[in-house]
Formats: sequence, C-alpha cells, structure tokens
Amino acid sequence: MGHAWLKPALVAAVTVLVAVTAATVPGAPEAEVAAPPAPPAASVFHPVVREPAARTGDYAAEYTVYRPADPDRSRGRLPVVVFGNGACRHTSNDELLTLETLLAAHGFVVVAVGGFDEPALTENGSPEPKVILDAITWAERENDRRGSALRTRLDTRRIGVAGHSCGGIEALVAGADPRVKSVLSLDSGFFADGTLGYGRENLRKLHTPVLFADGGPADVAYPNSGAGYDLVTVPAVRVTDPAAGHTGFVYGRRDGNPDPSVREEAVRVLVDWFDFTLNGNRTARGYFLGAGCGLCTTSGWTVTAKNF
Repeated sequence: MGHAWLKPALVAAVTVLVAVTAATVPGAPEAEVAAPPAPPAASVFHPVVREPAARTGDYAAEYTVYRPADPDRSRGRLPVVVFGNGACRHTSNDELLTLETLLAAHGFVVVAVGGFDEPALTENGSPEPKVILDAITWAERENDRRGSALRTRLDTRRIGVAGHSCGGIEALVAGADPRVKSVLSLDSGFFADGTLGYGRENLRKLHTPVLFADGGPADVAYPNSGAGYDLVTVPAVRVTDPAAGHTGFVYGRRDGNPDPSVREEAVRVLVDWFDFTLNGNRTARGYFLGAGCGLCTTSGWTVTAKNF
C-alpha cells in the first residue's frame, strides 16, 4: 500500500479506483450470466463523507458517521463497523478519525462513538459497552428511516465491532450481541483481575471470529491481547508489530518516530479483516490465513491463527 492514498486524509477522499463491470459469456442468455466476484475491499477507494449521526433515539452517546459519499456506487448493501475510542472517550472521536475515514473509503459505513463537532481528547471514561450496542441500533433504524441517505443501503446482517484500548474492551463485551458478526480488538484486552469492570470470562461469550492486533511488548495492552487470543474458543487471529507500541497504529509512529506507513499497514489489517469476516472475500482471508498469508510476509509483523 503506497503512501499517496493516505494524503486525502479526512472529509473528501479521492475518486474510486476500481470500477466493477459485469462478466459476459458469448451466446449465453443474460439471466444465466453469473455476476463476477466482488473485488477485494483493499483495492477499492471511495470519496468519503464525515457527518453527524441523525438523532433518532435516546442513546448512551452521540455518534459520527464515516461513509462512502455515493452509496449507490457501492456493490450491494454496505456492511457496518462500529468503532470505540481509546480511553473510552464517549464525547470525542478525533483519536481514530484517520483510521475511520480510510476504513470507510474501502466500502464500509463506520459508526464512531463521539460527537461530530467535539475535538477534545482530554476525556477519560470507563467501559460502557452500551455505546457500541446503541450504535448498532442506530444503524438498524437509519436503514429504515425515510429521508436517510443510507435508507435500504446498509446490510444489518453484516455488522462488525472494533475499538482501540479501552474502546476495545467495549467492543469485546459488545461482541456477545447476536447482531455482531465480527470483532476486532486494537491494542486492547481484558485484565486478569477485571480492572475497568470487565474480566476475561467475557471471552467465553464471543460467538464470531475475533482479531487481536497489538504493538508488541512496548504496548501496555500486549499481555491482555495475548491472553485474549489464547483463551477464546471462536476462530481467532492475533497480529503483532512490535514497532507500533500502544498508539503507533493510530498516529502513524514506528519505534516512537513519525512513520505513516505503520498506520497504512494497520488500515490494511482493518480493511481485510472486515472484508474477510463480513464480506466473505477469499482474497482478504488469505491476508491472515495460510503459510504464505499476505500479512505474514509484511516486514515486522507476526501472525497466528486458530479454530478456522
């Protein structure tokens, strides 16, 4: 993944890189022609809109939505990913703004915890999994709401949850909800003594594939990430880049120094994980599984998997 695609950064990304055309078979009736497989999400790039979530209910938090600017240019209904913040910030979502924008650029609707116009990063909260679950409810309502730009454009059967650090604990707890189809824990995991109010017994409630991504021994969440991977009984992947530490994936820092390529690699992990587990894309599956998996050959990363 080259550095140039990171430059559009926020509200308006660049144009779509991949156009999908129907396959044709000479002499075959049109109705009998099978549609071609969807391209990997990592090869698709949409302009992105960042907007406040419509206030259609009494929720535990406010939300900001990152979505393809023209949902009609997407192939089929769009999968949804709900994202929780480090420090369990329930007011601002600016910490993950770039990651969420770029995930949306690859064909996902991201519902981020935190208000649209709240830039402060000073808030520190406690885990409230309800902020993740309410975001799922918001997406379900928005898919049915008249006047919504996303009306009938969301696939509420394909919902993933993710979170960074304390937000990852919220996502891991929310992953027990039957509406969730995939979980991603970013620099996160449960403490052995149940610090922050949720213990490792919650791992037994997971029912979907889960990915644990961490920044190695310099990441404060490293032992919790590893323990989570070891204890889950669902299909699971653990990926580690020791150069990232606790926030390198978020802020683009390698060994403490600015390096946007670390964030690019993290975005590829996010995109391919949800493309694999929500969209069933076999190319994305190969990024994590198999002796020659794509991430396995990326410098600095280690990958382990089980139960697939």
